[in-house]
Amino acid sequence: MKRFRFSLQSVATLRALKELRARENLAASIRAVEQALLAHAKAHTQREDLEGMLRAGRSTLIRAGEQVAFLGALAAANLAEAASRQALAEAGTQRDHRVTEYHEAARDLKSLAKLETRAREKHRLAREREEQNALDERAGLASRAAATLT
Repeated sequence: MKRFRFSLQSVATLRALKELRARENLAASIRAVEQALLAHAKAHTQREDLEGMLRAGRSTLIRAGEQVAFLGALAAANLAEAASRQALAEAGTQRDHRVTEYHEAARDLKSLAKLETRAREKHRLAREREEQNALDERAGLASRAAATLT
């Protein structure tokens, strides 16, 4: 009997590559989310530090020029925090999209692996059936030969 050859092997190879790329993209998007979280935490901490300095400075006399500069820095920190929050949300959305892509690619690969398993099983059964038929034929020939000898 011929060796087993899975007719969809080229498709399986392509799907395995697609799953690998999807996994790599997912890992990259997870790293991007982690970096966005760190950037957001840094921006949040800077804004809180400036607000703390503003509250502490209210008990002392502050010149008008310093007050304007300080409030400008606080406004910039608020904008930076809002931008980092937006970047974090976008990174989270991208990660969710990559998770979906990965699950789809993994599901496709798994379904193809099931098809290959079924094809291998079918081939194994056909091979065993062929071997059994050959053994039965050989046994039949041997019994006929023994019957003609007696």
